Amino acid sequence: MSADFRVGIVATANTNPYATTMAARLMSQGLGPHCIILASESAARRALAYARVAGVRAMLGKIVQHYRPGALPDPNARSYLRDYAARHDLADWDTPLSILAAKNRIALARVASLHDEQAVACVRDHRLDVLINAAGVIFKPPLLEAPRIGMLNAHMGRLPEFRGMNVLEWSLWFGQPPGITIHFVTPGIDLGDILEFRPIPVGADDTVASLRAKSYAIMVEAMVDAVASLRDGRAVRTPQTREHGRQYFVMHPRLLAIVEQRLRAMKSRAT
Repeated sequence: MSADFRVGIVATANTNPYATTMAARLMSQGLGPHCIILASESAARRALAYARVAGVRAMLGKIVQHYRPGALPDPNARSYLRDYAARHDLADWDTPLSILAAKNRIALARVASLHDEQAVACVRDHRLDVLINAAGVIFKPPLLEAPRIGMLNAHMGRLPEFRGMNVLEWSLWFGQPPGITIHFVTPGIDLGDILEFRPIPVGADDTVASLRAKSYAIMVEAMVDAVASLRDGRAVRTPQTREHGRQYFVMHPRLLAIVEQRLRAMKSRAT
């Protein structure tokens, strides 16, 4: 066990309830965070950086996923995070990151881009062991290699079976349980070592949108548990290879409609 285990969070939006809930839960468990790296890069710059790494098709899918009405970030996620924060008595879970950092004396590093040397220097200056991804971008090796252990991500599907985008929907399409995988971020798409898979409970009234929304609170708890296991030396890393599983892209609306029908059928059978 390390008495000086140092954790950081990376984000690209000052108003980010997922990131602030994460920070509040880390603090409640004595895990930091010690530093928040907040990038001010534009959506266009993030999209171009994503395209350089993942390709134009994946970049266009990312735009569709995040910016069409009703898609991520799902506004209903806030209600699940609010309930989670209430259960754990978390203060400041929905405040801007800059205010949360100032109030709790957390170092805040504002950078133009997470790809800049300033972001890497911040990790090194604060001697961070682990970074938590709350940014939704593709990272370059210098930042990934800066923390002592690495960067962690919460992926909305089981790895290695379901890499890429809309993997919650693709899991349901193939009749697999939806869930969250905590894994290390490496160059490439969802290829880093796996720490844990945690299911998303499917309720009688759930839709794809509600499953996506409720996943954020599950991500927070799974991530904090993973960080604690790394601090305590209990973590088990399961390597991936590119040959296992496959990469998925944005699901066509017609297929999504079929997935919704299958969810409704599951509910009717349950009743």
